Amino acid sequence: MEKTLKPNEPNVISEPMEGELVVINLESGCYYSLNRAAAKIWSYLDKGISVEQIIAAQQGDGLDETEVNDTIASFCGFLEEEMLMIASASDQDLLEYESDSYEKPVIEKFSDMQEMLLLDPIHEVSEMGWPNEADK
Repeated sequence: MEKTLKPNEPNVISEPMEGELVVINLESGCYYSLNRAAAKIWSYLDKGISVEQIIAAQQGDGLDETEVNDTIASFCGFLEEEMLMIASASDQDLLEYESDSYEKPVIEKFSDMQEMLLLDPIHEVSEMGWPNEADK
């Protein structure tokens, strides 16, 4: 069975910004910067394309298949560990894959604004959202 992932919404939000993707985990207060290759993988996962399909599409052209497999699998594992993406079920085919030269996905984690993001009132409301305060 192939592994598929999807964004851990509503706890995680993402926004493209100047050639990269910025992802914020509202639960942990950490934010992440994904390079172009990582953002591309994120978008394919978001469409329901499996990790295995993404790896298969990236292999070829004389690349070290083990390195491609390990790099993409490690990147996807990090997304799960950080609770940015969660397992999902899908049977989507990789139909719109843009074939270009392989680029290593890179993700950087930042926690410098963690306290400020966690002070946001959205963390102190009920499941009904703002302006309903959480039970204390």
